[in-house]
Amino acid sequence: MAVEINIVLVRTIYASNIGAVARVMGNMGVNRLILLDPRCEVNSKARQGAAGAQKHLASRLTYTHWSEFYEKEGKGIRIALTRRGGKLRSVLPLESALNSVHLNRSGFTQIPIYLILGPEDDGLSAEDLAWVNLRAQLPTFGDFPSMNLSHAALLASYIVKNWSIKEEKKMKGVKVLETTSSLHPSQGKEQSGRQKNPLIFPDQTIREWLETLGFSLERRRASAYITMRRLLLQNQPTDTELHVLESILRQNIRKLREK
Repeated sequence: MAVEINIVLVRTIYASNIGAVARVMGNMGVNRLILLDPRCEVNSKARQGAAGAQKHLASRLTYTHWSEFYEKEGKGIRIALTRRGGKLRSVLPLESALNSVHLNRSGFTQIPIYLILGPEDDGLSAEDLAWVNLRAQLPTFGDFPSMNLSHAALLASYIVKNWSIKEEKKMKGVKVLETTSSLHPSQGKEQSGRQKNPLIFPDQTIREWLETLGFSLERRRASAYITMRRLLLQNQPTDTELHVLESILRQNIRKLREK
């Protein structure tokens, strides 16, 4: 497939919902289940909810904080599912958000997409949304827009899967054109080698740079770090752009420390 679909459940309260989402993954061919700071144990209720999709539940990954998530899952596009709009929360329909995702069609490289769902009682917080690339909402047509966690996961997975199939067809069309081009074999190998080692988002380098400049990173809501991260994530930088950014920040840090 063109993308690797992953579901991230943030601070989930009920084990039965985790199990039901695992079952959705089995239905829709979702790749991985990731739990971020879960507020419940994965117990018999979760296993009962998962039904025949026990492998998705058993192979789950758990992270305690967003920073740990980024350290391990730095590559890809993170899409928060939320209905909360506002000055800093531009929320698009999920299909529109997906159409803004920049895929490398010429490289035909699978890209991870993370569908992020918040806790059952209050959804994703402003701090959660500062860690994502895009904010999206799911379509509803009734007078009660709030969905059960597993229902939201099912609908979101279906929309992303459909979009992914369309993108894969487009990619295959580009791939056919490339095979008839005059690209030298050694150039193709070089490009392939670069794709095997993607650069993850330089989160720690940005923190280090801002601290070297004298910024305090303790004030969460007004942090320069959060603002920088949001600006970069919303623009979905490529591996090359991230590499250039990392080099610039590292050089700037060295120069500042030499003074």
